Amino acid sequence: MRMTTRGLYGLRAILTLAELSDEQKPVSLQRIAQIEGLSPEFLQQIFYKLRKAGIVKAFRGPGGGFSLNKKLNEISTYDILFAVGETLEIVPCSIEKNRRKICPNCNFCDAGDFWIGMERTIVEYAKSTYLSDFPHRARALLKQA
Repeated sequence: MRMTTRGLYGLRAILTLAELSDEQKPVSLQRIAQIEGLSPEFLQQIFYKLRKAGIVKAFRGPGGGFSLNKKLNEISTYDILFAVGETLEIVPCSIEKNRRKICPNCNFCDAGDFWIGMERTIVEYAKSTYLSDFPHRARALLKQA
């Protein structure tokens, strides 16, 4: 498993949005991009997916931007990563439904069971870690911006 920039940037951007959401008004992608040092165009693609997944809501017009659509303790890191297209798969044979198609040795391969167990552990950790579990680090970044 290797996390793509969508997953890395998506989580960073949502954490910054969570910190800035204390201001009770939508946050522009430009502001998040500036704080995080990311491309606003790439963030727009990420936030489109997050909006479709119901994690954020968008506001148009002057003063528009994004805000969280749920409480911090209702948004897991798995929700975010899954929304932006990350799968958290370790190896192709860990996908139960494709296991027999991919590996002819799956019926007697002890290694496959190890990979499936490892993947389950990672997925469960991501599902049990919520935005409310993160320390708010954006406040220090805001002072620099």
